[in-house]
Amino acid sequence: MMISPMVQTGESVTMPPWGQVMVLKIHTADYRRLHWRQVWQAFQDIYPGRWALELYPLAAELVDDAHVYHLWMLPPAWQPPWRMNLANLVRG
Repeated sequence: MMISPMVQTGESVTMPPWGQVMVLKIHTADYRRLHWRQVWQAFQDIYPGRWALELYPLAAELVDDAHVYHLWMLPPAWQPPWRMNLANLVRG
C-alpha cells in the first residue's frame, strides 16, 4: 500500500540570523511512522530545492503524541555553511 504523506504549511516566524522561517508538519492521514526519506520526499515534492531543519528537544520538552514530523524551512536563498552540508564532506 502506498503511503501518501501530507505537508501542512504553518506560520512564518522571524528567526535571526536566518530571516523568515516557515513551520511545516509532515504526516500521514492515520499518523503512521514515516522513514526519513519519505519525510524528505514529501518536503521536496512541495518545496523543491529548499533547505529545512529538524530539531530534537530536551527530554523535558518532548511531545510524542503522534508521528508528526516538524520541519523549519529556511528562506529560499539560504545555504548551509560548507561543513554543515554533508554532501561536501562526502565529496571531500
